[in-house]
Amino acid sequence: VVVSKKMFQDLLKLGCPKQKLIYNVYGPNDEFFYVQPNFSNQQFIAIGRFVNKKAPYNLILSFLKVIEKFPKTKLIMAGDGPLLDTCKNLVKYFRLEANINFVGVISPEKYREYLAESLAFVQHSVTAENGDSEGTPVGILEASAAGLPVISTEHAGIPDVVIHGKTGLLVEEHDVDGMAENMIKLLENPEIAKEMGEKGKINIKENFTLKRHIEVLDALIQNSVKP
Repeated sequence: VVVSKKMFQDLLKLGCPKQKLIYNVYGPNDEFFYVQPNFSNQQFIAIGRFVNKKAPYNLILSFLKVIEKFPKTKLIMAGDGPLLDTCKNLVKYFRLEANINFVGVISPEKYREYLAESLAFVQHSVTAENGDSEGTPVGILEASAAGLPVISTEHAGIPDVVIHGKTGLLVEEHDVDGMAENMIKLLENPEIAKEMGEKGKINIKENFTLKRHIEVLDALIQNSVKP
């Protein structure tokens, strides 16, 4: 069972028989569909482990360019991991303490609160030097289900669930300037953020629910145990 089209293709290249591969992306908890973002704050939210495949340092470098034009913008970074201290040191070096807030590991309820008051979800996923990469990040599915546009990278399963130009904005991995430009675009046009968020919620409801994911697994199990 694979959770991204890239993973599907990678396993085919390794010699896995196509008939044994099932593409089945998981879905967010239904509670996220009830979030109603207000798009009233100049704030972005990022959530996830502070590890190389999520490249949180690239996100900070992008945000540095954003506040040159919008100096009051906030970035909430939730999570923990081995790169957290490095990122905190970067923020201190660039004197961004007033703009970037590290909130640690948060509950799903708190995450939904941040989603409701933010302009977009941001994540700069990349393939790490050791080959580590994403499947399809749950945080992105949850943010899109909540009605926020997603600003991210063309990495792993992210383009499977984020429709560039319709439900979010994607750039190539390590395109720090491009990610900054996308954040600035939504700061300049909150109505575009709202429109993308609404289309994203519909996309997740129609194609990536937890119910659909479980139904596919149930059918697979039933077919496997038939005499």
